[in-house]
Amino acid sequence: MPEMLIVDDEPRLLRVLRLGLPGHGFNVLTASNGQEALKVLFDKHIDVVVTDVRMPVMDGVELIYEMERLGVRLPVVVTTAHADVDTAVKTLKHGACDYIRKPFSVDELVQSVRNAMQKVSTDQASVKVDFDLQSQIDTKERETIQKALQAAHGVKTEAARLLGVSERNLWYKLKKYGL
Repeated sequence: MPEMLIVDDEPRLLRVLRLGLPGHGFNVLTASNGQEALKVLFDKHIDVVVTDVRMPVMDGVELIYEMERLGVRLPVVVTTAHADVDTAVKTLKHGACDYIRKPFSVDELVQSVRNAMQKVSTDQASVKVDFDLQSQIDTKERETIQKALQAAHGVKTEAARLLGVSERNLWYKLKKYGL
């Protein structure tokens, strides 16, 4: 059975999908934000990703950008209760295969996921990022944050603006790298 990663910050929705999708032929793994999703992608073989747009820590758009940057080529279906054309275009431009609005039925999601999986070739769907690559990424990210902090003269708000991330995301990274 294909491995599906569902990324959403709504615990009830995750529970419903975790219980409902195996009956449609999918093994389901879950994450509550983009950061957790990246960890799952590094640890497990995943065949398809379903992600919400709005989430804390790292949202679905950032997750898609990060997957693209890392060369993780998997079918991605984006879900959101706050659908807008600009977000849809951004996600589709950076690797998402489909975009559906909440609320949706399990059948709608299954059809969207199957369509997305058909769009992505088999050889692309089996990409797995190894831990050595993650170490290199962490080193580069740490260096970039240090440069931004230097350029901002230690002002974290300004460093976050220079990096194009939220202050919360920068705070998380500073804690992660002990800066």
